[in-house]
Amino acid sequence: MALPSQSVSQNARGRYMYRRKRRRRFPTLAMLACAAIACGGVWWYLDSRSQTPAESSEPTASATAPTAPVAPSSAARFDAQRRSRALETTVTAAPPEGWTAGLGTTEPSPPPAPAPTQAPAPAPVTETAATTPPPTAPITPETNFFVSGTGDATTIQQARQLLGEDRPVEARTLLSNALGTGTLTPAQLDEARYMLTSINDRLIFSPEVVPGDPFVTTYTVKKGDSLGKIVKSLGVQVDWRFLQRVNGLTRPNQIRPGQVLKIVTGPFHASVERNSHRLDLYIGEGPNEVFVRNFLVGLGEHGCTPSGLFRVRRNSKLVNPPWTNPRTREHYAANDPENPIGEFWLGLEGIDDHNRQEAGFGIHGTIEPESIGRNESMGCVRMRTGEIDMIYEVLTEGVSTIWVDNGVQAASVPGG
Repeated sequence: MALPSQSVSQNARGRYMYRRKRRRRFPTLAMLACAAIACGGVWWYLDSRSQTPAESSEPTASATAPTAPVAPSSAARFDAQRRSRALETTVTAAPPEGWTAGLGTTEPSPPPAPAPTQAPAPAPVTETAATTPPPTAPITPETNFFVSGTGDATTIQQARQLLGEDRPVEARTLLSNALGTGTLTPAQLDEARYMLTSINDRLIFSPEVVPGDPFVTTYTVKKGDSLGKIVKSLGVQVDWRFLQRVNGLTRPNQIRPGQVLKIVTGPFHASVERNSHRLDLYIGEGPNEVFVRNFLVGLGEHGCTPSGLFRVRRNSKLVNPPWTNPRTREHYAANDPENPIGEFWLGLEGIDDHNRQEAGFGIHGTIEPESIGRNESMGCVRMRTGEIDMIYEVLTEGVSTIWVDNGVQAASVPGG
């Protein structure tokens, strides 16, 4: 079965969808290694002259997000709170740029301690250290998050205190509500999203069940059960694959009678901020909806991604789908490694008056990861492998909604 075209907005002029190209990585790695060695030599020279103890070679620069608050659009029938959160234009699924092992600060470093007679030799800089980002440290009460500007720093401090008291559910609610208030500076928004991502790694994506979480329950496996049967019997709004994910099961048939499973009930929803190429994922409904995490996505060339409120179309979620290019009529079989759609497809239907006619619009994977963060699709939302899998598992047919903004607030769109 072939999928329809990615969008009916086909009047936009643009390139055909190209096939994947191999990129040579060796010159880039070699240049990075040479640069790292050169930087290490300069650092060692300056350090030995100053006779101060060697500290971390990783920078602790501040994260910035230069966009300003924008007036909301007038489109009807979408959740205003989710829309207001989506107006900010930074992507912080990972630690904000410049953070070191999850920490960030713009305050000047304290004066160094008196230098010993001879400074210790700096640690060698290797190619791995130069090319691999530092691991993300877990959030603890002592974590020194980056807070700057005149925004609502009290919210960040309160969230830290709640985490210090092991109250992550309350911290998540506090930070999620703060995202839509307009009182946080761009740096504080980055920090709030990063904190929320780390909190949800525990609350949603780990096997741990935290008391008081309204989106989680447990289930004791019975004889004859399967993950699919459990999802259907409980009526939860996630795919059975998500139960496998959060419970750390290597195989779906790894369950046994008497085993207690963590059940994330959903429902999940999303919003897409076109100018920042960001998809935000939420769980819950209305005022109880909380932020989960966000992802960098690819969008339509020449701004052809349709806007407004959409819902996951019934009977539209496909694994390993075939596809026919609507422009060239070239057909790709389901198992073709050159199939541009990737492994997962979620069809979307417009539920606003102006987008009901949209057909063939959806969220899918891609074999061109370099197109993520750019405008190179035929209108659809592209996601990386490993991320589209998760979105497929949590967005539910006929239930999950996706709000796509109209993208008019920025003067230019990157990657177009």
